[in-house]
Amino acid sequence: MIGTDVLLPRRQRLWNGIGVLLVCARFQMAEIRSSWIIIAVTVFQPIVFLLITLLPSADRSAAAGTRVAVGVALSVSWAATAWGAASVLRRERAMGTLARALAGLVDARLIALGKGLGAAMLSNVWALATLAVTLIALQQPVSFAHPGALLVGYVVLIASGSAIGLLIGSVFVVTRYGAQVSAFLTFPVILLGGMLIPSNLFPPPLSWLSALISLRWLQEFLVTSAVGSPNYLALEVAVLLTVAYAVGGIWLFGRIAQKARRNGSLDLY
Repeated sequence: MIGTDVLLPRRQRLWNGIGVLLVCARFQMAEIRSSWIIIAVTVFQPIVFLLITLLPSADRSAAAGTRVAVGVALSVSWAATAWGAASVLRRERAMGTLARALAGLVDARLIALGKGLGAAMLSNVWALATLAVTLIALQQPVSFAHPGALLVGYVVLIASGSAIGLLIGSVFVVTRYGAQVSAFLTFPVILLGGMLIPSNLFPPPLSWLSALISLRWLQEFLVTSAVGSPNYLALEVAVLLTVAYAVGGIWLFGRIAQKARRNGSLDLY
């Protein structure tokens, strides 16, 4: 039997999909805004990172402060993305709605993408607000040479976080240990992404792995946009990686969800 959504015009299906994304994003933001892990990652973690990085430093120039602020912002964004994606399906499983969400009429990938988008948007807004308040309190100057380019970079960052969230969410469909997987991925990606250690200090094997992480390229683009001339090549690489994450996540999540429905194992995790 053909679903009614298939019979709709392509444009109508597109708008319906966008509507599902936005509704799921709104519900996800409402669900996690009081989550202790999101508050810890987006409020307390950036404060700690800034204090231990800026206070001992002798260089308190705007350029140095900008590099530190961007690195902390991206570190927090990745940690929030990993844990936000972890909380999406974990909460669904705890409430007993995982099977219904993945086997319903609405494409489960739209639900997962929308929830990842909501988690990424909320966590980045809170992290940026915390960074701004902390930098003002520390009287640390930062640069905003190209605010338009910075805005574009953050849009790509949120899109990249949503795509990565879909990939991580795929793990939760097949294992009950998704939270442990998220914890395992958090700091290696922060290190390889160049947020804490400059990527030019990595040995060749780690440099190749670092090149596959969109946050590395977004770090370079955001820093160059803030302090001087934007590196648009880095932005293009980040966009290509984000598209690759999204395509891979859509394919993997669809295959895993289909297999789980076929085996009748959605309620067993």
